Amino acid sequence: KFDTESLADDERISKLRPATVTDNELQQSTIGQRTLGILVLLTVPLAWGTYTPVVKYMYEKMDPSMPGFVFSAGYYIVAAVSLTVLSQLQAKNVDQEVLNAPNNLQIEEENNKITTRGGWELGSYLFIGNGLQVVGLQTVPADRAAFLVQLTTVIVPLLSAFAAGNLSAIPLQTWAACIIAFSGVVIMGADGNSATDQQNGLSQGDALILLAAVAYSMHVVRLGEYAPRTTAIKLAASKATTEAFLSIALVAALVFVGSSAQSSLPEFVNKIGHEVVDYYNAISSAVMNGSVLGSDTSIGASAAAILWTGWITCAYTIFAQSFGQSRVNPTDSNLIYTTQPLFSSLFAYVLLGELLGVYGYIGAALIGIALWLVSSSGDESL
Repeated sequence: KFDTESLADDERISKLRPATVTDNELQQSTIGQRTLGILVLLTVPLAWGTYTPVVKYMYEKMDPSMPGFVFSAGYYIVAAVSLTVLSQLQAKNVDQEVLNAPNNLQIEEENNKITTRGGWELGSYLFIGNGLQVVGLQTVPADRAAFLVQLTTVIVPLLSAFAAGNLSAIPLQTWAACIIAFSGVVIMGADGNSATDQQNGLSQGDALILLAAVAYSMHVVRLGEYAPRTTAIKLAASKATTEAFLSIALVAALVFVGSSAQSSLPEFVNKIGHEVVDYYNAISSAVMNGSVLGSDTSIGASAAAILWTGWITCAYTIFAQSFGQSRVNPTDSNLIYTTQPLFSSLFAYVLLGELLGVYGYIGAALIGIALWLVSSSGDESL
């Protein structure tokens, strides 16, 4: 009897052991997935860091200069088409017999609804943020605007905590990383006595940039909700399509405004509308005269800038954010995005020969410390 009971106990224990091993493997897999997510998210600010040099190069080579909203519509179209094609190619690789199973069809239908809804919501946040930033830059220096946008470092955890209904939902180590990262961005901004120091007080343009930061923050927070519920490539394609559609609609509206003899809209709106119409007329005239075909710099530079921005700065980063944030929470993801000034400085040195000063290195070190705090925490909360 004793031996029989001991044998039964041993059998029960042996049955439990595989579950223990599975749990450990699952934990290791989760850590591995988070590390992969962090590495992928690090490529996002790296790609973003190429945006300013590319645009600057384009404007130096182009005559006439392409209006910002036209440029945005161009690269959003490239991103939307590219991601949609990739999404369709991925769908073709799915086993149709498995997909046609009743339960899987229902799951796929629900997934498509989530993807469409998420694409419209997230794409709208990015479109609104980009629009507000472009308008705000009409009166706010670029460097000042860059630092105001980095307020997302603080806004994202606040929005995440507000959504959870509890400020303590964000770990103290994460809050410390947010403060350190934002301090690093501010200190980097003090490097070189930039134009930011020459403007005091909050202007209307500053308010628009701050609203843009809120829109970008909403995108990061809500992406953390949608990304784990659908595939990264489908969500990225849906977001890019939304941005392309809204951008085309905006350009069409600006053409209408610019073509109108009189308009009661704000002056800067009329100015942008006239710039779009003038650019269209200049390009049309060049095409009719054949002079545009003889320009090996203007058209080539604009096409290269649109393709690079559409494929790398836009399409890839939209996919990478969706992929990474399915594995990393919104607050930590946004802290990773604050490394953009580091990569911008790197490209400025490589392409433009610009060097950081003492404050620049101090700020870069603080951002690096904040990133280390995020990557070492292993936290999977908000």
